[in-house]
Amino acid sequence: MQIGMINILSTWQTLAVFEIILFSSYTILMYIYSRKKEEMPKSNHLPTVTLIIPMYNEEKVIKEKIENTAKLDYPHEKLKIILLDDHSTDRSNSISSEAIKQTSLNANVIKNQGGKGKARALNWLFPSLESEITIISDADALLKEDSLLQLTKNFTDPDIGGATGKIITISDKARTSQSQEESYRFFFDVWRLGESRIQSVSVCNGPLMGFRTDLLKKIKIDPDAYADDSDMLFKVIRLGYRVVYEPKAIVYERVPLSVKGRIVQKMKRINGLRRVYIKNFDMLGKGRFGKIIYPYALLTHVVSPLVVLLLTVLYPVIVIQNPAYLGFLVFFILPKMGETVRSFMITQLIMNFSFLVPTAGSWEAIEDARYDLTHNN
Repeated sequence: MQIGMINILSTWQTLAVFEIILFSSYTILMYIYSRKKEEMPKSNHLPTVTLIIPMYNEEKVIKEKIENTAKLDYPHEKLKIILLDDHSTDRSNSISSEAIKQTSLNANVIKNQGGKGKARALNWLFPSLESEITIISDADALLKEDSLLQLTKNFTDPDIGGATGKIITISDKARTSQSQEESYRFFFDVWRLGESRIQSVSVCNGPLMGFRTDLLKKIKIDPDAYADDSDMLFKVIRLGYRVVYEPKAIVYERVPLSVKGRIVQKMKRINGLRRVYIKNFDMLGKGRFGKIIYPYALLTHVVSPLVVLLLTVLYPVIVIQNPAYLGFLVFFILPKMGETVRSFMITQLIMNFSFLVPTAGSWEAIEDARYDLTHNN
């Protein structure tokens, strides 16, 4: 029995050391690279932009989205707006059409004729686009006034094929807390900026992402990937281009009001992202992305969740035999650090059970993330 306990303790310690080394080395490496300055070629040219807003039953938020879009700093003569309706069954179409009339935007509602689903809709639309840059933004996400200017400046570098913005979470503050999400986002920003400096990001922020239109015409999003943003990311990298993180291109994303909504949202995103990672396994070891960034992405999204689950399951056994290990709980209650540790543990544990949530239709809105901020705050 004593030998068995020693083996369990040794296993637990090994797993704990693995997690510490994995995330500390990744964070330190990305932080070092994130501090490096990257000089962009100077240009006064503002590219023409098509802003696509995918829309499915967005009647609660689409008017606010159009009003937000009308306030963007980008020159209206260089900006075309397409509200891509994917067979909405609510009043999204009528509300959108009426809201557009109240603005000076060059905007149209276009009904998807390429088969139901966001990926099929985009695949159908891409060949018809004529702008230099195509930007995609979720209907429930709000853009900061200069977000398009900040995002498009990256394309002065001919090696950059795509760029993604920085998410800031917003919510109906009377009903939900953002602290854990914000603590996670701090590290997310460091990781993505470091990846950008090395080569390309491993995750694309769907609420705001932009690509060279000519590249989008060369790819086809996998309708079964259920993570269209990351699927596009990997396909653009395969074409030999970088996809970078632009922290000054701000997009505000609603947090689901319920705990269930936040968990379901995370599960759906993780399902899609993990599927894309595994599908692109042949990229391992190829270039700086395949040698540095992608291996870490696989470890953190595929291996680490299982390690955290084992650490959690074995912990009560360890504590029963050696109460001194209760001291590890202090990391969960320390100011600042406690929020980060709790957020990390919850996210990693959720990854293990994400298969319980159907991935199909994952681009569809989670209902309690659709609320009018104007009237709820």
